[in-house]
Amino acid sequence: MTSIAMIDYPEVALRLLAAILAGSLVGVERYKRGHPAGMRTFALVSLTSALLTASLSVESFALLMGTSENGGSRIVQGVLSGIGFIGAGVVVREGLTIRGLTSAASIWAVASIGILIGTGEIIVGFMGAFLVLTILMLFRWIDQYIPRRSYSTIQANFSKSSVPDESALSTRLESFGFKVISVSYKGAKSGSLSATVIVWADGSRAESVRANLAKDFHNDPSVIEFAVQPAQMD
Repeated sequence: MTSIAMIDYPEVALRLLAAILAGSLVGVERYKRGHPAGMRTFALVSLTSALLTASLSVESFALLMGTSENGGSRIVQGVLSGIGFIGAGVVVREGLTIRGLTSAASIWAVASIGILIGTGEIIVGFMGAFLVLTILMLFRWIDQYIPRRSYSTIQANFSKSSVPDESALSTRLESFGFKVISVSYKGAKSGSLSATVIVWADGSRAESVRANLAKDFHNDPSVIEFAVQPAQMD
């Protein structure tokens, strides 16, 4: 049986503190953006990953998991499996709106950073944290200058005497600058018809296009009620 070195408490403490710091650095950026997974979540993920990997230097734990490479492999697999549950918890989808993908990916990255630091690769771990922050901050700035589509969900209830067909409704929306993706209808016994339309417009014009359509619907007596909502991607 391979011998296990005595645990070096100062070294392990340094690794754990470094893992907390590295995780917190990434968490601050997410927290400032108002995302549910903030500094505490990222610090805990990084710390837990470091705790489990650093525990390989503890004789009783190492003997339990196995002193071969398979022991460490099982720990890493366990960490990444647990991260899958946390990541799924921060991803929310409502129609075309998807939020939390970047936070979930960041949690996955922080778990890897914690594993590296827990195994003693502190410098590599902080290099990873720096690169993650670079992606989150620099790429967000670059993203502002990349043309992109802005998706919207349009819901409108029409009176019984003025129910438009799909072609007429699509033509009306396209006249404002929208590109129609799909149209669905929901009727009521009273004769009113509710239409839900998924559209997109050029990102630089999307806000004004939505506002113009809202004014048009507001002045149209055939529209009983309506909602024009942007579908944001994260």
